[in-house]
Amino acid sequence: MIPVIQLNNGQKMPQEGFGTFQITDFETCKNAVLKALALGYRLIDTAQVYRNERAVGAALKLTTVPRADIFVTTKVWLPFFGDDVTAQSVENSLQRMGLDYLDLVLLHEPYCDYYGAYRDLEKLVMVGKIKSIGVSNFDAGQLLDLSHQMKITPAVNQVELNLYQQQTNLRKFQTENKIVIEAWAPLGEVNGSILQEPTVLQIAKKYHKTSAQVLLHYLVQLGAAIIPKAVQESHMRDNLAIWDFDFSALEMRQLAILDKKKWLSPNRRALSSTKHYMDLIDEGLDY
Repeated sequence: MIPVIQLNNGQKMPQEGFGTFQITDFETCKNAVLKALALGYRLIDTAQVYRNERAVGAALKLTTVPRADIFVTTKVWLPFFGDDVTAQSVENSLQRMGLDYLDLVLLHEPYCDYYGAYRDLEKLVMVGKIKSIGVSNFDAGQLLDLSHQMKITPAVNQVELNLYQQQTNLRKFQTENKIVIEAWAPLGEVNGSILQEPTVLQIAKKYHKTSAQVLLHYLVQLGAAIIPKAVQESHMRDNLAIWDFDFSALEMRQLAILDKKKWLSPNRRALSSTKHYMDLIDEGLDY
């Protein structure tokens, strides 16, 4: 049984979910989500820019798991940030997935008119189209400013978070302000050196777990939510098998000192990164 986290609005969210980033093929994504639900996942994370909302919706229609038991998250993409524009884009997401409401909607990046976009999300909460709202890839300053400007404090900030990028200051800020931190890329680079860290291997051997399971459990023991991605059933099962052990205080410290503050994604404060994301504004989502 996956534990749940209570959000700052009282809604409960599974602490572990199933991520669908880069699973763009319709049948592959649909079958992966169906399998994930059958195995016990109850949080499904998608996004407009992933171009797989229709596949996620098809799986939700086919599964025997009741809709009320599934926590569905999507994220609004940059071209649809702004008053009225964002609301329509969420309506389009609902239509693509065949849903009446979404459990959580996030603003995908801290660019463009995210103030107007967030106001639209607040309005959709008021009419029952969305239960909780939040952001993704925001830093503490952006979170603080947005919280002061808006009526509803973000419930979640989904960010890059893994052993090599532990976001210590951001985690502290979010804990103090009751904003859940949710980790994308919780395993770091695919087949990267993070899986071969001697400390990780030593702890994995002690608990009869894989390196990946150690990395995932470390984050949830820190209090983060996680959304690992997998297509193979064996990996889905492995990612779920992280709830039957706990690390000692010493082991947590041993893992904490491995933080390299290393980004997989661009530094969103850098000018080159800003130019990169501005180039993506015109990227269409006709699918």
